[in-house]
Amino acid sequence: MRIAILQRDPVMRQSIETVLLSAGHTCMAYDDGLAMSKALARSTVDLLVLDWHGTRLSGAEVLRSVRAVGGDRLPVIFASRETSEESMVRALSGGADDYVALPLRPAEFRERVGALLRRAYPDRSSVASFDVGPYHFDISRRPQSLIQQGLFNICSKFVQNSQ
Repeated sequence: MRIAILQRDPVMRQSIETVLLSAGHTCMAYDDGLAMSKALARSTVDLLVLDWHGTRLSGAEVLRSVRAVGGDRLPVIFASRETSEESMVRALSGGADDYVALPLRPAEFRERVGALLRRAYPDRSSVASFDVGPYHFDISRRPQSLIQQGLFNICSKFVQNSQ
């Protein structure tokens, strides 16, 4: 997925980018909020990673502008050294979906990003097959008859909901 990062600190920006690239995402990194905002007006992304600080526009200002133009579906996570409760509450009440403190805990950050993306884009992240105990469900290879199809759908939904 395409992820835009606003992070003024080059070391932290590289750290965030490394985690996201290792998870298979494409990144566009900025230290300037205004440049990021202009880029967002020209192309789409699947998730924003923002910091409180940015040159010319802060992460909070970028968030406000994204939400103002109807970007309610776009997931936004703050990754910042600002770890006060007040900062976190301001970000979340301003429309952010999550907030992590820097320096990153890479595995946690990767999973938080993954959870936001799964929630925002369930059609892109659905699993084609899964195992439960001795049973294997392959969504791409559905049975041919209507009776088998109906039973398959019921069983697969039941097992998916019990995980």
